[in-house]
Amino acid sequence: MKRIALFFGSFNPVHNGHIGIGLEVLKQQKADEVHYVLSPQNPHKPATELLSEHHRWNMLQLALDPHSKMIPNDIELRLPTPSYTAVTLQKLVEKHSNSTFVLVVGADSAMHLDTWQNATYIKQFPLLIYPRNDISLDAFPKEQRLHAPLFDISATAIRNTKDNATLKVWLPELVLHYVKQHKLFTDT
Repeated sequence: MKRIALFFGSFNPVHNGHIGIGLEVLKQQKADEVHYVLSPQNPHKPATELLSEHHRWNMLQLALDPHSKMIPNDIELRLPTPSYTAVTLQKLVEKHSNSTFVLVVGADSAMHLDTWQNATYIKQFPLLIYPRNDISLDAFPKEQRLHAPLFDISATAIRNTKDNATLKVWLPELVLHYVKQHKLFTDT
């Protein structure tokens, strides 16, 4: 059976922190592939600052293209919004009956997993929890911890920065080119 790690996000925009987490999942052999599931609207976040789904999807494809085992997944773009992880999981289980799934979740989100819709169903799937902010991975069972560097990059900071040198560090090269080509952020 193929082991698929699911990394959900608005990817607004996808950045090198997202890529680094997926690379760690693969390096540590926690999954055979990492599917980056683009969420059109996270029910826990306001949709006001979201780039269009079209732009976010294009950037996700560009960012993952060099990585054969990191796959962009658009299933949530075909489901009702806001996106609920439990609903998406049910659809993916139906579609990929010969695969097992593990969820890649930031420590900040994992702390609030009980508030997610149908959390009982979601908790049936193994979790890989990566470090976020000041939340220690010690708060989680050992088998759930994804030992990865703390990537101090936020999509909000990317959208707000005017510093091109910083963007070159934070964004995959093809994504930075796309951002500039489409003038997605002011002064880039």
